[in-house]
Amino acid sequence: MEINHLIAQDLYRYYSNISYRGKIKTVFSHSGARFMFLYRMCSKYPRKSFLGFFFRLWFKILSKNRNIEIPHKCNFGGGLYLGHFMNIIIINQNVIIGQNCNIMQGVTIGNESRGKRKGSPGIGNRVLIGPNSVVVGNIKIGDDVLIGPLTFVNFDVPEHSVVVGNPAKIVSNKGSKGYINKILEE
Repeated sequence: MEINHLIAQDLYRYYSNISYRGKIKTVFSHSGARFMFLYRMCSKYPRKSFLGFFFRLWFKILSKNRNIEIPHKCNFGGGLYLGHFMNIIIINQNVIIGQNCNIMQGVTIGNESRGKRKGSPGIGNRVLIGPNSVVVGNIKIGDDVLIGPLTFVNFDVPEHSVVVGNPAKIVSNKGSKGYINKILEE
């Protein structure tokens, strides 16, 4: 997908205005939008170019100031929304996240280094990961899944599921419908 369209999808999730002025306002008024803009710009410009260096430096400073550990090498679909951006969010560089997902404060999405689930998660489209949740291992989270607050997930979760608890349990099949808002259609 074209980088400019990914940026438009990301920024639309924060402020439903896709005009040039609306995008600029969004980048400078929302830390999460600014982070996603810089993330996309790091992948757009080569490391050795002036703009590549500038955007990577800004990205690194913002990450450090906000206690966010998300390498710009991650694979995110368009429309990623980082809610309550002031708290720690940690995402392993091998994680794959689909389109129009919400990640709340205190979330860790990580790698499991041994055992049958060795690897990093693959997360589907329109997934909401609630505050202070942990998702680890080579697992698949289906589309339209809602992971509740304080939930530890280390198993495959089918589409349209609601998962809560530690250890996590699937409690319904209503999924994330109604929780994922402001989606910029293709």
